Amino acid sequence: MFRNKKALFVTLFLVLALCVGMFSTSAASKVKLTIWGRDLPDDDPSHAYIKALINGFQAKNPDIEVEYIALGDPGLMDKTKVVMASGRDLPDIFQSWGGSVMGGYADAGRLLDLTNELKDIPGSAAAQAAMTWKGKIYGVAPFFAIAGIFYNERIFKENNLTPPETIADLEKIADTLLAKGIQPFACGARDKWPVLALYMYLVDRIGGIDAFNNAQARKGRFDAEPFVEAAKIYQEWAKRGYFGKTPLGESYDDAQQSMYTGRAAMHVTGSWMCAQYADPSLTDQPIAFAAFPMLPGGKGKATDMMGQTDIGFAATIAAKDKKDAVVRFMKYAMSVEACSAEPGRICSVPGVKAPNRITDMAAAVFGKAENIQFWWDQDLPPTVTTPMNETIQSFLLPDTDVKKALTAFETLMEEHVGPAK
Repeated sequence: MFRNKKALFVTLFLVLALCVGMFSTSAASKVKLTIWGRDLPDDDPSHAYIKALINGFQAKNPDIEVEYIALGDPGLMDKTKVVMASGRDLPDIFQSWGGSVMGGYADAGRLLDLTNELKDIPGSAAAQAAMTWKGKIYGVAPFFAIAGIFYNERIFKENNLTPPETIADLEKIADTLLAKGIQPFACGARDKWPVLALYMYLVDRIGGIDAFNNAQARKGRFDAEPFVEAAKIYQEWAKRGYFGKTPLGESYDDAQQSMYTGRAAMHVTGSWMCAQYADPSLTDQPIAFAAFPMLPGGKGKATDMMGQTDIGFAATIAAKDKKDAVVRFMKYAMSVEACSAEPGRICSVPGVKAPNRITDMAAAVFGKAENIQFWWDQDLPPTVTTPMNETIQSFLLPDTDVKKALTAFETLMEEHVGPAK
């Protein structure tokens, strides 16, 4: 009897040891991906895609452990810059807007080349180009953003206005609205970066897509005629009151509130606002989206658009031994299932239905793009982007000598990037 009990005990011990061993082996065999993003995967409607992405990927890939760290904005960019500079403590994957900032990380040897693995993933050519640097693909861009004009359809209808086809039309609309006591444009200039989209369009419409491209490549200067003339228009519009009485005191949140309540009739900003401007819990105003107008006689084309990746992901060299897991994540990030959770952004993945009327309008505008110029503050070196936005911000002051301001910025470019050739 004693021997039987002893045998049973030994048997149970061996079974338990086997189970523990299997569990330990299973846990040890899990691949861990550390992912840095901007937003929490919580119940905030604007974070719906991130929540669906992280939860959905984890459910479909139980052999991969995901450590997702939300760093916010500008926390994500700031921390990414630090680790990319040192090369230590890199995440496996990080949210990226692509462009030359990502390209700088690639040139420094910090990114993982995924060209062969990602080149055939269905998506827009613009999105793939955004995550490509010097012929190599480093990630995916499931969502894209372009700047355009959000406008209040009720205000336009009540004042017999239609979306502008030319800059002159836009000025007439603004003058009509001012005469009725309506602020023509929401601005948000206090936060600096919101001033950029409108200025980019004005420079393009005057000097064409190559005005910035040449200055960036140091084949031209940032105080050349297109930049100066665009700054003069910006300053003149501010003097007329197109951006309200105190545009530099208005934050981006204030600008949104102006649109939500109908205090402002137009907002030149990115299509990431489609979800909010279509949300009946945020606004009862009928808001629509239109392309930025032409400048007859200018070099820019209606098909030149300002924009960039809205949500993208790139992989770092830290994940070189986890390539299979990384590729599985990238493919799921570009899946119809995950992307269909997004409430407003323009999706670069075929088969994803626009989630609302305004996104559908923005997507139609995006579909006509022939040239997409990336946001300058993402496409220039980080050392000059804040001063650039501050320079544009100064155009809203009536006593700013815009030529001198731009020459000062050009001097900064020469110091950090090199002289124009």
